[in-house]
Amino acid sequence: MTHLLAKVRAVPAALLAMITTLGLVAFAGSATADRGGRPVPAPPASPTSADQIQNIDQVRTAIKAYYGDTVTTTPDPVDGTRTLHTFSPTGAYANEIAGVERTASKYLAHQVTKQHVSGRKAIVLDIDDTSLNTFNYEIYSNFAYNPTTNAAFVNSASFPAVPGMPQLATTAQGEGYTVFFLTGRPVSQTSGTVTNLANAGFPAVPADHLFLKDLTNPIYSSCAPTCTTIQYKSLTRAYIESQGYNIVANFGDQYSDLIGGHADRTFKLPNPMYYLP
Repeated sequence: MTHLLAKVRAVPAALLAMITTLGLVAFAGSATADRGGRPVPAPPASPTSADQIQNIDQVRTAIKAYYGDTVTTTPDPVDGTRTLHTFSPTGAYANEIAGVERTASKYLAHQVTKQHVSGRKAIVLDIDDTSLNTFNYEIYSNFAYNPTTNAAFVNSASFPAVPGMPQLATTAQGEGYTVFFLTGRPVSQTSGTVTNLANAGFPAVPADHLFLKDLTNPIYSSCAPTCTTIQYKSLTRAYIESQGYNIVANFGDQYSDLIGGHADRTFKLPNPMYYLP
């Protein structure tokens, strides 16, 4: 995952306008929504005053409060010199996640009886901050992405589940849905990813139902080697559909996980920690 310096800011206004116009994303449960359910506007692209930009230390403090920052006794997987943090199971983040999951679970249960849905029913789940929560790494790194330390967390399977998501996936599987995982993690992190999903309680999936980023795959020939996240993920969903599946629901914490089509409905999970275009 490639973090940006401004990763704690909201989605750019132009992208939000496009998403809203096309009706591609349901904003319910989004951490970038105000009391009226509207997206929180991003700072201007070229600020003329510091007053137009929220102070980054204030943003970090607010993020920690939103997640209910909790210190554990688990040592970090990099060198073991620090203890990891986690989110509170009763905090605002967990409560907001639960709201999205209730809506999604009702929708999936209702779609089981729909006769008009052709193909085998499937759901697609992003991994980081959709299936597995990376708050412990963001606190460890002070919200600054480093590929070496991040890989240590991934390969040691150090991320807890996003609360409620293993149960949602397991229930969906029991209702007849095929579960796919689709992540921007490199294929070199397959082993740690599989272990982490299993340890977090997700149902086991065949290897061909787990997609990690490998742009040498012919699926991505139209954009490789420079596929954007939107291209990579939408082309993967198109491939899944070509195998006879109907993607009834697509879950992600980034708008780039969700736009690009090839899903009946999208569900945006809250993540104010970083933005990936």
